[in-house]
Amino acid sequence: MTAPQAVPDSVVDTGDATVEISSLPKQPTVELADDATIEIPMPQRVLRVVGSGWGLIQGHRDSRSLIPRRSLRQLVEGFAALCILIALSPVLIVVALAVKWTSPGPILFRQERLGLHRSTFKIIKFRTMSNKNSDAQHREFVKKMLTTNDDVDGGEQGVYKLVNDPRITPIGGFLRRTSIDELPQLWNVVRGEMSLVGPRPVLAWEADLFPPEAERRFAARPGMTGLWQVSGRSTLDFKAALDLDVLYVENKSLWYDIKILCRTVGVVFNRSVAR
Repeated sequence: MTAPQAVPDSVVDTGDATVEISSLPKQPTVELADDATIEIPMPQRVLRVVGSGWGLIQGHRDSRSLIPRRSLRQLVEGFAALCILIALSPVLIVVALAVKWTSPGPILFRQERLGLHRSTFKIIKFRTMSNKNSDAQHREFVKKMLTTNDDVDGGEQGVYKLVNDPRITPIGGFLRRTSIDELPQLWNVVRGEMSLVGPRPVLAWEADLFPPEAERRFAARPGMTGLWQVSGRSTLDFKAALDLDVLYVENKSLWYDIKILCRTVGVVFNRSVAR
């Protein structure tokens, strides 16, 4: 039997993954069925094929090797989020009183969102909208954006959220502009339902309208911030926001998260002083 041949240069790997490969090139000393499928543990994340002769069916992470890493990350993030909550408690108390004094209704807004692997959880925010108005207008606006990916009446070019939403309370605009309304989500991070960085947490009825390729975004916990946040946030069109979510999930790393967190601070500051 001839000596084993090296993996061709047309295959480039950049992290732990399990890759299913079919149609391997036949060699004189190896007999393979035409439809053979082989699982090969590879180092992580992305397997890029730039040549021919190898037919990739699917590349995915080996979840077994990621379990310890995920658990450690979740533990560290939860501890960090708890420390931030304690440090910001005076600010949170002041904001809570302001929300209560400026409009009738509860201080906190809770809404069911989809998390890791489409599991459901209750996201927590400071309430920035009137408790009396219906969300029918906003829901119709978002559905048009999701199904047509075009600009629709009620929004600026490419805007994902309804502009001049009549439901916003007097203090709600400020809380949204500064992202202070999202600080209670730190408790979601403590509970392990969210991460500091991740895809945008979406509603179930939004996810029902997603294209099949967007399903990969649910392979990570949703984040308080993410690639979508630092790349245009609500001024992104629907397809661009989904593409950024998938791009993050496929390339997530500690260094990537640190860069996104640092950029988030700058984005929030610039948005706050610009108004």
